[in-house]
Amino acid sequence: MQDRQLYEQILGIRSPWYVERVELQLDKGKGAVRVYLDHHDQLWPCPECGQQCGLYDHQPERQWRHLDTCQYQTILHASPPRTNCSEHGIKTVRLPWSEPGSRFTALFERLAIDWLKVASQKAVGEQLHLSWDQIHGIMERAVERGLKKRKAEVVKHIGIDEKAFRKGHRYLTLVNDLERSRVLYVAEDRKQSSLDGFWPTLTEDQRAGIQAIAMDMWDPYMASTKEHLKDADSKIVFD
Repeated sequence: MQDRQLYEQILGIRSPWYVERVELQLDKGKGAVRVYLDHHDQLWPCPECGQQCGLYDHQPERQWRHLDTCQYQTILHASPPRTNCSEHGIKTVRLPWSEPGSRFTALFERLAIDWLKVASQKAVGEQLHLSWDQIHGIMERAVERGLKKRKAEVVKHIGIDEKAFRKGHRYLTLVNDLERSRVLYVAEDRKQSSLDGFWPTLTEDQRAGIQAIAMDMWDPYMASTKEHLKDADSKIVFD
């Protein structure tokens, strides 16, 4: 089996995509396997409506980190195609190995999430050589995927908390389902606007079904909760 065929199997690459070439880069003791992807000519589905469209052009070459090959980081290279949909205009097509906006493959993000379930963000960052911003992006996309799959079920007891990182210089706002021990929402900073984005993800029935909200005595969180939830004063519990 040739190296191109090997990486097509490893990556799950299917037509119209194919591995054009594979290069091993050795640089000052730190190596990387670089996999260059290309595609055959074909019609591409519009990412908004699915209509089959012709190729318009390509975005500049981008890179995505994949699972390591032995001791070497594995980096994918490709120029994402763009289509010109009659209804939605020029759009970048969806790539089978990664989500929009991510610079990691789906398999790498899955590995990172599995590690984040059992280790701290600091430990995961050190082991996988990820920055705080990269870890936060991976966590946000995981939450978004979960929200899309989650049914509109009532969550009776939620917890709202802040999490500091980078030695307290930056914060995340977290909303948790306290009964099922799962994260419902993640946002940058600890402002009122950080929490404001959570409430529109709930239906009216879900908001009405909340019985208690555990939080610190942090004014921005209290203000957001009172603005978006009826009878908030009777439901807020300070932890």
